Amino acid sequence: MTPELDARELNAFMDGELGLSRQLEVEARLTQDAGLRAQVEALRGLRQAVIRHADYHGAPVALRARLEALGVLPAPAPAPRVSRHSGWSSAAQRWFAWRPLVASFGLVALLAVALNLALLQSGRDERLGQEVIASHVRATLTQHLVDVASSEHHVVKPWLSAKLDFSPPVPELDIPGSVFLGGRVDYLDGRPVAALVYRQGEHVVNSFVWPTTQADSRVTVSAQRGFQLAHWSRGGMTHWVVSDVNKDEFTTVVHAIDLADNGH
Repeated sequence: MTPELDARELNAFMDGELGLSRQLEVEARLTQDAGLRAQVEALRGLRQAVIRHADYHGAPVALRARLEALGVLPAPAPAPRVSRHSGWSSAAQRWFAWRPLVASFGLVALLAVALNLALLQSGRDERLGQEVIASHVRATLTQHLVDVASSEHHVVKPWLSAKLDFSPPVPELDIPGSVFLGGRVDYLDGRPVAALVYRQGEHVVNSFVWPTTQADSRVTVSAQRGFQLAHWSRGGMTHWVVSDVNKDEFTTVVHAIDLADNGH
């Protein structure tokens, strides 16, 4: 029986910080527990709302002093002397003297926003990577690799399209040692996704795909817990691929999937 999740453990699951065995337990429970699934989806919705609607706050005056103390910004120039005959000129000089400060504050704010967005995206990718590994391990251990077993994409694609709210690309890979086993419906990132399953030599490769609003991005490859991971976005679809095959063969598989999806 899977122990109940408290708020701290639920947040750790959202951030991909649970141990692999516990992550698998929670993933399995999500498919059966509508209440828990609603909590997870609510937390994901809150995260997205914060990203989209977070308020912007101007940098405080104390930040200027701190940056000057660190040597990041130069100290402000002495205020110009004002004569009775050059009031408008001195006002203009004061404005232009403040322009570097305004630009610096703007630059700091932009850097802060960019850093926050990068950290949020990095955290999301880390969480998704953990979900992908957990799904791969679960499917491998339970021997539930496919819902529809066929080496023909003309068979697998219509079946998946009928079960999902989108039509996934289903490439057959023309590379040595690769066999297309079929596909299944899985659950990642709070939604049903297509899982395409290949056998590369003696190793299983899971390729997950679902719609995204993100712009196209290059393939990013990493290694976690003894597994090779790759993810990218192309043509309105997000792709995640995972396997325990060696890095060279994994790179070949990923490249073949990417090329096949682009019609090459």
